[in-house]
Amino acid sequence: MSPGTIGFIGLGAMGSGMATRLVGSGFDVTVHNRTRSKSERLGRAGATVADSAADAAKEADVLLLSLATGAAVESTLFGERGAIDTLRPGALVANLSTVSPTFAQELAARLARTGHRCLDCCVLGNAQHAADGELRLMIGGDAEDFAAVREVFAALGKEVSHLGRHGLGATLKLVLNLLMGIEMQALSEALVFGERAGLPRDVVIRMIGSSGFCAPVMRFKLGSMAAREFEPANFRLSLMRKDVMLALAECQRLEVPMPASESAYSMLTAAVQQGLGDLDCAAILAFMERVSGLDGYPWPGASRDGHPKG
Repeated sequence: MSPGTIGFIGLGAMGSGMATRLVGSGFDVTVHNRTRSKSERLGRAGATVADSAADAAKEADVLLLSLATGAAVESTLFGERGAIDTLRPGALVANLSTVSPTFAQELAARLARTGHRCLDCCVLGNAQHAADGELRLMIGGDAEDFAAVREVFAALGKEVSHLGRHGLGATLKLVLNLLMGIEMQALSEALVFGERAGLPRDVVIRMIGSSGFCAPVMRFKLGSMAAREFEPANFRLSLMRKDVMLALAECQRLEVPMPASESAYSMLTAAVQQGLGDLDCAAILAFMERVSGLDGYPWPGASRDGHPKG
């Protein structure tokens, strides 16, 4: 089954990569983003640029959303000039945004009442993976709806799996992001501990990176930490905090104790309060340095003398 016209809303690092991939794969794509310049870049690549979410949705058979929060999804679909105002009956909404499983289930039920279909999509990878069609996608929702748009997902990912009912895609995304959040905290703690004990940081980084303990994402983030390159963010620290928070809320509902996750959430929350939220999640290292008394490193966004740039 041909997916027909695709509407794509949300052109952050991941969304832009995915939309670019779809355009390059020959799909008819209409894009919208609050910052119009991001849409215009896709327009030069061959997409149709829409002025609003409603405009992006009105010709769409499939509407893809890649947004930062559940609140942004809610506003984009049901707010003023929202997509639901123009989305044709029977059209399918594929939510690529990281949201809670409860939100995903409620969204599917709400869209069913308006005559629309819905899938929640776990997207695993970074912006480069998105642009190259190398993502992993894990989908929750009806099997028939999944089959109807599998062609779209196949263009975006090297691995596409249907997990089952609504909410399971959202659940798996939180499982994976929760693990990453704990890994980043553990990695920064290990580096600070080693250095405070007298080991050169470059030695600690090299040994961790070459060990069997180091997962690929940790090896990638070790490079960012070694170079102290925290921007542009590959995965914003504030979004990691949000995802850990969503996972903890779900675990509270399920009565699952999560002591390591709660600790990581506390540190991420404090780091956001210290102004690191818009930086890459690897910047949790800078917060660990600060609370551990390692004052020989510049604070991100500050000059070498410690004063803010500018």
